[in-house]
Amino acid sequence: MLSWGSSTEYRKVAEANRRYYAKTAELYDQTETCVTDAGAQAILEAELDQVLALLGRPRDQIAALDACGGSGNVSLKLLRRSVATTTCDISVELLRILQKKSAAEALTPTLVCSEVADFLRLCPGRFDLVVFSSALHHLADIDGVLDLAIASLRPGGMIFTAFDPTPAGPRYQRLIAWVDYLTFKVHRQPGDLLAAAGRRARRLLSGASQGGDKQGLAMNDANLGVLAEYHVERGIDDLALVQRLQAQGVEVVWHRRLAGGRYTPTRALLRSLGAVTSFKLLLRKP
Repeated sequence: MLSWGSSTEYRKVAEANRRYYAKTAELYDQTETCVTDAGAQAILEAELDQVLALLGRPRDQIAALDACGGSGNVSLKLLRRSVATTTCDISVELLRILQKKSAAEALTPTLVCSEVADFLRLCPGRFDLVVFSSALHHLADIDGVLDLAIASLRPGGMIFTAFDPTPAGPRYQRLIAWVDYLTFKVHRQPGDLLAAAGRRARRLLSGASQGGDKQGLAMNDANLGVLAEYHVERGIDDLALVQRLQAQGVEVVWHRRLAGGRYTPTRALLRSLGAVTSFKLLLRKP
């Protein structure tokens, strides 16, 4: 068993995720871009094929973990490829959605309802592949969880991460992202639009801005989403993260920096401006 000393802040953010998805699991599964967008799905399918090929092991002999796997965006794809897959998530509501989907296809994931670090510390040397899809930015301690994930790998095992934000760019880039998000709320989540505006108003009135220091945020309905999406506004310093992992002897097979967005015009505009908004990593344990 590996030692894991989570902070009070880490536990608060984990609990915010549990409460947030207890309220929004169905909405997330039905509308979130990384789950529902055909283009994003096609890219993810191709990338998983690349990852499995690079892993170089028979698919039916691979043990995979979909860490913070939610409603199974990655788990179902791995299971369809005959990869034995464990899905760990803190939200029982999201796991129930995955259970229904997998049963409809006669697929059998191993479902674990747990905070991801608590689970990983019990699994040294257990997995060949660990995937974090739209997950790292939900964690208050990314470095600590990745260290646990690396320890959970067998020699030569791999970690694949996707759908995480890079550090916030210049003001024009943040404006484009805001318009993209507002369009998404109007287009895909109109029923939540007024409620979202109300939550934002309550945060502003309380002096808690979305881009500020979240360590002082109280655990309440107005703040749950902001705490759950812990690194979204500021982003993750992926360059520093890669440097740290390489210093530990982890091989960075790929580090892809992308101009992302929920809609094609957004992505095209950001690419034309040379912007980078998200990153993906493929890591190999020696």
